[in-house]
Amino acid sequence: MRPSKNRPTRAAASFTGAPARWWLNVAVPALPVLACFLGGATVKWSEGIVVALFGLMLLVQPPKVSMGWAVNGILLALLACAATAFLPSNWFLQPAWRTALVEDFGIQLPGTLSPQPWISLGCFLTFLAGLSWLYYVSTLDLDLRDVRTQLRTFAFGVACLTALCIALRAGHTALPFWHNERGFGPFPNRNQTANLFGLTAVVILACGQEDIRHGRKRWILWLLALVVIVIGIVLDFSRAGVLLLIAGSALWLGAFALRKGSAARIALGVSVLLVLLTAMLLFGGQTFERFNLRAGDTGVATDLRWAIFRDAAHLVAASPWAGIGLGNFDEVFAVFRDVSLTSARTIHPESDWFWFCVEMGWPAVALTVIGIVLFVRRVFPLREGTNQRFRVAALIAVLLFALHGLVDVSGHRVGTAFAALFLFGLALRRPSELRPSVAVPIVFRFIGLVLLVSGAAWLFATRYEKPLPGAVGVENETRLATSANRGRNFAETIQGTTRALGWAPLRWQLYFLRALGEVGARAPVAQAVDDFRRARFLEPNVYQVPFEEGNAWVSADRPTLALTAWREALRRAGNERPELYGRMLAIARRFNPGLLQGLEEFGMVHHDLALIYLEHASGAPFMSALQRFLDRDPALQTMSADEKIIFFKHWAERGDAAELVHAVEAHPDWMPFAWRGVANYQAAQKNFRAAVEITRQHAEKPVLPPAAQNASIEQLRQALHADPDNYSLGFQLYHEQMQQGLVDEALVTVRHFTDLPGAPRYFHFLEAEAWAAKQEWERSWNARKKFDAGK
Repeated sequence: MRPSKNRPTRAAASFTGAPARWWLNVAVPALPVLACFLGGATVKWSEGIVVALFGLMLLVQPPKVSMGWAVNGILLALLACAATAFLPSNWFLQPAWRTALVEDFGIQLPGTLSPQPWISLGCFLTFLAGLSWLYYVSTLDLDLRDVRTQLRTFAFGVACLTALCIALRAGHTALPFWHNERGFGPFPNRNQTANLFGLTAVVILACGQEDIRHGRKRWILWLLALVVIVIGIVLDFSRAGVLLLIAGSALWLGAFALRKGSAARIALGVSVLLVLLTAMLLFGGQTFERFNLRAGDTGVATDLRWAIFRDAAHLVAASPWAGIGLGNFDEVFAVFRDVSLTSARTIHPESDWFWFCVEMGWPAVALTVIGIVLFVRRVFPLREGTNQRFRVAALIAVLLFALHGLVDVSGHRVGTAFAALFLFGLALRRPSELRPSVAVPIVFRFIGLVLLVSGAAWLFATRYEKPLPGAVGVENETRLATSANRGRNFAETIQGTTRALGWAPLRWQLYFLRALGEVGARAPVAQAVDDFRRARFLEPNVYQVPFEEGNAWVSADRPTLALTAWREALRRAGNERPELYGRMLAIARRFNPGLLQGLEEFGMVHHDLALIYLEHASGAPFMSALQRFLDRDPALQTMSADEKIIFFKHWAERGDAAELVHAVEAHPDWMPFAWRGVANYQAAQKNFRAAVEITRQHAEKPVLPPAAQNASIEQLRQALHADPDNYSLGFQLYHEQMQQGLVDEALVTVRHFTDLPGAPRYFHFLEAEAWAAKQEWERSWNARKKFDAGK
């Protein structure tokens, strides 16, 4: 059957009528700005607001055209990749960590690929909202003026947000829902704030250039907006912001200048870029210092990022091809940390692409790349009169966003993700020739209803602390269980954590809280032991987990279990081991002295802990512990030089000094470390000569002024008489008197200065030397003690 000639094969997208466009030109660009304002929509209540508003937009005015089978197929395939999390787990490779959780720790996991399907469902809805937002913006039926209006509105909104950040920083305050550690910007992480500012700067350049080209004075407003953005990037203290600003500006100015090939345009573009670089160099301050431009500098953060990448790659290799399910990276990655092991927990892999691959599998990454290519093809051709300058700016911003995703996670933050997708959608060429579709508005109205209900539910459940299945319910139950535990309502603690574990069985905090409740409720010990083991397995790096477990067992009078937990805490503590061991000793002395023996036995096996134990022991217990350590390490081979000095200091002050002297006589190589205690012992035995000689042989000598040449004693005496507080003259006179054997006169000179307040302490050293020359050993020792006391 031949198609009718009157039937159009292509139709311009008729998404909205002209009267309705005014609210779209405000609402569409305002939504990503609102998401950024709400702390980046990084928590469920703020994300719920954004998702619900977008769902309402879909219900009121859904897309009415289809983007074609290729784009639709890619987007549906991405949704299918995300939805594999809800397929039966036995259809895929069973990773070793999952087997260990079930068989070794008795954790009841659901039968889905995702070990936490309720958490994955919440993330799936967010992912659905993101893809729908891209489709929505891409299919907007906008004329060229509407595109410019929306981009200007977005840029102006971000500039106002940046100005608000600067004002709050100047006032040393922040909005209650902004939780940035450095007190600047709406996002918890400065890199996402910098990402937003840097990409917006490119759009602002396009806005300003457009007004200059048409002779409008509005370019002054855009210049001020750019200045505000630059100040914001500097105050944000992020290298990413600087790189995005410079790279984006250079690319857009280069495209603008080279398009016509005009020498004047090229010179103007270079000039603008140089001015921008100069401003950043002049005012960048500590932000530029973070680039470690000096030769030989290495970035610790960069090294850690590469270590996280390596561990994330191992996780990918050990997981099914479909990933581990959305929302599961944090809990599962903790078990895989090796080269990236630190005391802080890693909640993401420092890369959008790695994160995507871990949770949705490598096919999702491949589909995303193909999808980006398909969308970029729809940007071209960039003909004159098609908003090509604005669209190039938007495209540059989006591509930089994707590249930044290699080393950051802005794509997993609703605020920045919605902003980038908004720019991507407006970068497409218009008018677009898309086919009207009957199914598309029906599908998107259904999606809008789902998003509206979901977003409203997240907001309502957060506000009234309702047990909504998913991330919101888990947070609510965790908060309520913590409060119940503090109020010693242990039954409620156990009940709340058990309910939350049905939604998040990999959340270590829940097992830990439930174990605390079981200890407090005097439940069978085996139950608490099992839950503590699960918590330690799911959080295998942070020492606070087993340390607090040990504290719980101390309160329950279970010293053996407390000691087992504390040993694990010390294994994890790294450089903080000595301080942590000291806290354990203090707790044991206060609440359970029986623990001390176990802590002593463990501490005496480790030289760094032995010093802490000996520091707090004395008398017979000290000597007993000391002998136990020497039996294990009789030559002190495990100790560094500094540790040996501390070791012998404790021995001399808290143990048997006579035994110390005998030990040093048997080990003469110990004398450089133990000389102070031996000297003090000899002085206590009235053998001051030996004390002084040992000290003179091993003690560090002070830095003395240089000796003057060709100055007689009489000349120095007259000069000192004229200036009696001149330390240099006093030393010179003392030196000459000692050189000529006038020791008594030298003592008179030096004691003049030892009686002066504020005189250099080396005069006590000089006095000790003079008394030693007269073989007045006790006086020499006393002077030396005054010298040492001034250190």
